[in-house]
Amino acid sequence: MNRRRAALVLVGIALIGAGLGLLRVSHAQEKPVVVATTEILGDFVRKIAEDRVELAVLIPGGMCPAHYDIRPGDVAAVARAALVLHHGFEPWMENLVKASGSKALVVKTGDDWNVPPNAIQQVGIVLEALAKILPKDAQILQQNAVAFQKRIEELAGRLLARAQQLNVQEAKVISQAFQAKFVSWLGFNVVGTYPPPERVSAQLFLQLVQLGREQKVALVVDNLQSGVGVGARLAFEIGAVSVVLTNFPGAVPNTRDYLEVIAHNGTQMFEALESYRRRP
Repeated sequence: MNRRRAALVLVGIALIGAGLGLLRVSHAQEKPVVVATTEILGDFVRKIAEDRVELAVLIPGGMCPAHYDIRPGDVAAVARAALVLHHGFEPWMENLVKASGSKALVVKTGDDWNVPPNAIQQVGIVLEALAKILPKDAQILQQNAVAFQKRIEELAGRLLARAQQLNVQEAKVISQAFQAKFVSWLGFNVVGTYPPPERVSAQLFLQLVQLGREQKVALVVDNLQSGVGVGARLAFEIGAVSVVLTNFPGAVPNTRDYLEVIAHNGTQMFEALESYRRRP
């Protein structure tokens, strides 16, 4: 959405936000409203707060946040919110909060949640924010967060153990930039990265093909939410195996939450490597 269009949308829906602000004053909420920009943050809230908040997630799991168009319902949700959680890369967040007239606590959690240690840190940030709007429930929130962090640690341990068994460090990879840190964390040797498809020029594509052939790259990793296609074409030209990973829950089957997303992505990488090694 270009800036002019975004401005027009925000001006129009600011009136909705103002009206909802008046409603918020006269209608007390039984549960505080929490707005999360993505399904990742939504999952963190669900794991920690359970049913103690009214949760609104703005961006569908299969969509890139940078390409998301603000809707009137988003302003309505933010106008009612006690807490707004965002990663920090949503270009429209500041204007959305201003347009809504919201007095919510706005918290930036950071990105790179695909790497489990970073996700554990972000769960802690979400916990701290939730405790501020639910002070009476601080103890149970803490217990839930610690239990969730432990599950992330356990899954991370299993993935790293499998990676070690497969000697993934021997496999060279070209990865879409948003997945490169996860691929490196698993132990794969990332020799090159590329931006979203709209920023991959013909010259860059040819450079990546040359790099892949020279380095004998085994896998090319695409990021589903950024748009797929570049990775598959690149893998074909190199003679590598194409892999598609996801950033958010719900975009592919059996990825209902963060844990299933990371398990899915790890499995995709391992199976792709085994497929490459089975080639004659």
